[in-house]
Amino acid sequence: MKNAVFDAFPGVLRRGSPTAKRVALTFDDGPDHMTERYLDLLDDLGVPATFFLIGGRAANHPELVREYLRRGHQIAGHGFDHMRFNKLSRRALLEQCERTDDALGGQLSGRSWVRPPHGTLDATSLVNLVTAGYTVAMWSLDSCDYNTTDPTQLVEQCSGITAGEVVLLHEGQQWTLDALPRIVASLHAADLECVTMHDLFAS
Repeated sequence: MKNAVFDAFPGVLRRGSPTAKRVALTFDDGPDHMTERYLDLLDDLGVPATFFLIGGRAANHPELVREYLRRGHQIAGHGFDHMRFNKLSRRALLEQCERTDDALGGQLSGRSWVRPPHGTLDATSLVNLVTAGYTVAMWSLDSCDYNTTDPTQLVEQCSGITAGEVVLLHEGQQWTLDALPRIVASLHAADLECVTMHDLFAS
C-alpha cells in the first residue's frame, strides 16, 4: 500500500512530528547472534531504539527479549515466522501476532504494536490488524541496508534523515553495526535526539 494510504488510516504510525527534533531508529528481524553487539553499541552511543522481533526467534531466546527491555529499548512484533501478512487469512494473521505477543511477554505501549514483515500489507490485512486492536508501526525512511554491505554507502543512504523520521534498519548485519556510530553522530550534529518509536509518537 502507498504511504499516502498509511498516513490517512487510523491506527497506522509512519512519521512523527517534524517540529519535535526527534527521530526513531528501528531494527527489524531480531533477536539473533548479533543482538548483544547491537545493544552494547547502542549503550555506548547512549541512544534508545525500537526493535521489531520475530516471534519464533524471541520464543527461542527469552533472555535476549529481557535484555532489550533491561537496556531501555522498546520491543514490538514482526510476525511469528516472517510470513507476508497479505498472504494470510484473518485467523492465521492474528495467530501470528498473538503468538508473537506471547513470546514478547507484553509491550510497554499497552496496545500491541506490529510491523508487517517486508512492510507488506493490503487493505484486508491492514483492516484486520487495526480492528483486532493492533497499532501498525511502519517507517518513513528506508535505509535500504539490505541492499548493501558497505557501511559508508549506508551512512550516505541515511544522510537525509530529518525531524520526525522513523528509520528502518535491520539486525544481524555487520555493515549496519559499523555504520551506526556515523549515523548517530550525524543526527546529533543536526541537533536531532534519538528516541524510541513509542516516545516519538507520545510527544
